[in-house]
Amino acid sequence: MTFWDFCAPFYDFAEKSNGKTYAQMLETVREIVPTNTSVLEMAAGTAAIGLAIAGKVESVLCTDVSERMLSVARKKAKKRGVANIHFANLNILDIDKQDHSFDVAIAGQVLHLLDEPEKAAAELRRVAKDMVILPMCFTKDLRGKAKLDVRFYKLFGFAPKLEFDADSYADFLPKIGFENCEMIQIPGNFPMAVAVWKGGGEK
Repeated sequence: MTFWDFCAPFYDFAEKSNGKTYAQMLETVREIVPTNTSVLEMAAGTAAIGLAIAGKVESVLCTDVSERMLSVARKKAKKRGVANIHFANLNILDIDKQDHSFDVAIAGQVLHLLDEPEKAAAELRRVAKDMVILPMCFTKDLRGKAKLDVRFYKLFGFAPKLEFDADSYADFLPKIGFENCEMIQIPGNFPMAVAVWKGGGEK
């Protein structure tokens, strides 16, 4: 069982521990996503973002490598009666979809976990016609309870390859092909940012 399978039943609780910051991230993504578009969300977890935007867009495909995460997500969607959200087990490093299959691709809080983030970035640009949205929670140079929380998560298997603050995230994105991103910062005990890349899929 992977760390993500293990934490699937508790994932929403952990995200809610970041309170207003996480809620503001969801609202920011919802505002950014164009109306009546098709959206692919990679590493969707329990589909918090997908469910937040479902009422605005034409369709959302939420994907994850963890079937236990997707199981929780499906139950949430069914409970809320959301009909335009669908689920699939897909790997961000090899997205089994045609070029430009979606208007928008979203990948939240996943690039820092990968050995090959540049490969994932290329896949996101390939499948997105118009926009890629990249929310990220910062875990670098935290203080107090937030720092202790990250240590606790690591004891149970949370193993980021990279840790960011706002400046290092802004430096990282162009290195993997996301040039000229708009960066919307959200303060909090766990600060977050929503990076927005526009330009459509790669030719």
